[in-house]
Amino acid sequence: MLSFSSVFMIAYWNMNSRERIMTALAGRKTDRVPFMEMGIDWAVIKDLGYSSYLKMIEDMNLDGVCVNQMLYVLGWRRWVIPHLKYYTDEWGVKSRMTGELLPIPVGHPIPSPDFLKGFKPPRPEKSPLIKAVRHVRRRFPDRAVAVLSRNDFAASWYLCGMDVLMMSFVDNPDFADRLSEMVSDYYTRLFCLCIQAGADIIYLTDDYAFKTSTLMSREHFKRFVLPWLTRGVKAVHDAGGICIKHTDGDISGILDLIVDTGIDGLGPLEPAAGNNLVELRKTLGAKVALLGNVDVDLLSRGSIDDVRSVTQTLVRELGPRGGFILSSGNTITASVKPENFRAMVESGRE
Repeated sequence: MLSFSSVFMIAYWNMNSRERIMTALAGRKTDRVPFMEMGIDWAVIKDLGYSSYLKMIEDMNLDGVCVNQMLYVLGWRRWVIPHLKYYTDEWGVKSRMTGELLPIPVGHPIPSPDFLKGFKPPRPEKSPLIKAVRHVRRRFPDRAVAVLSRNDFAASWYLCGMDVLMMSFVDNPDFADRLSEMVSDYYTRLFCLCIQAGADIIYLTDDYAFKTSTLMSREHFKRFVLPWLTRGVKAVHDAGGICIKHTDGDISGILDLIVDTGIDGLGPLEPAAGNNLVELRKTLGAKVALLGNVDVDLLSRGSIDDVRSVTQTLVRELGPRGGFILSSGNTITASVKPENFRAMVESGRE
């Protein structure tokens, strides 16, 4: 008869991908360092020899799947979106298609406070993300399923434009509050629906910083962003999900505020913005799991040996104590060399 310790060791050393990701996000040790990317450009997928994102996930045995990439290949979008120069989403935000994974917002449906009157947000129940979650969960019952979503700051500025929102922090705070409340109502409901459909993880992807500083003062962040970030994190937890916060840039000035919202994971964070995960682990201790952070520029310009060296350093320094998920410092863009991406994944398992 197996002892308790023997059963524990068998369970510990035979994790499936979902268990590996979820254990890491709980801050505990895993059988090996898990791997998950927020996004992988179609060009890289093709150059790696795969016909689809999901086939690549399967063959490369990646631990996490982000369902947002499926939005462009399910239903009518599969045939229409690749031929569009511009695309207008359910909010009325017009974006320019670039050939890269992420479009660029160029048209805003609420360009002034007057446009907020009578504006009707979409129904979260109609979001194509829900169908995408169900599709991925059926395909991969043993992998972690993640949803990337705006939540607060980006969700608001997509609707009115960055300049309008930032100015409203100073001269029309009521407008900023009403806009934030509207988008928060939508997204907190959407998080619940996605988790009910089978998502394990919600990434909140609003960017708060440049490479050199935050986009706003600490006080403005506390006043206009933090309450809605806190609400989003709570909504994910209340629905039974895990919450990861990603942002570009140097967030050292607001790091404590972000962590204190109760997020489970932080990252991926840009190393070029001064985000050293080894130092962050010393600062944060076991408060939050860390994700990242092989530099995208290195993956795009560097050698395989350089990528392997940086990856192995991250795994060696952060892997043994647990609470770490390996990824790039952002997403796998079209500029990333496919051989470098493969080297990162493979060397992370050595």
